Amino acid sequence: MDSTVLRVILVLAVLGVATAAAVLARRLRPQHPPIDIEGLGFAPGVVVFTSTDCPRCKPVLAAARASGAPLREVTYELEGDLQRRAGVVGVPLTIVLDQAGKVSAQIAGRVSSSRLQRAVARAGF
Repeated sequence: MDSTVLRVILVLAVLGVATAAAVLARRLRPQHPPIDIEGLGFAPGVVVFTSTDCPRCKPVLAAARASGAPLREVTYELEGDLQRRAGVVGVPLTIVLDQAGKVSAQIAGRVSSSRLQRAVARAGF
């Protein structure tokens, strides 16, 4: 085999490994059991459950602020009872409530601005 063929094979192998890693990372996205926050008094918009010692929460809050939808942050240290009543077991947890106050999206862990923007648009904001 000449060196060009070996280089092509090597590049294809690296691309295959990178694709497999991306698929695996997507499958390993944090999951959170569905929660029911209806009846807890949240207004339509984005609700982000956070904790003061959560490094992943700050970027999620920034994305939520940039979404343009009304935002309500529920911090564990200040409103732990509310988080427990909602069934929150991990933060950050982002909930999008539509205009009727129904859960339109629930996103555990980090969330990209574009994904949150799509969820907010689907909810009618």
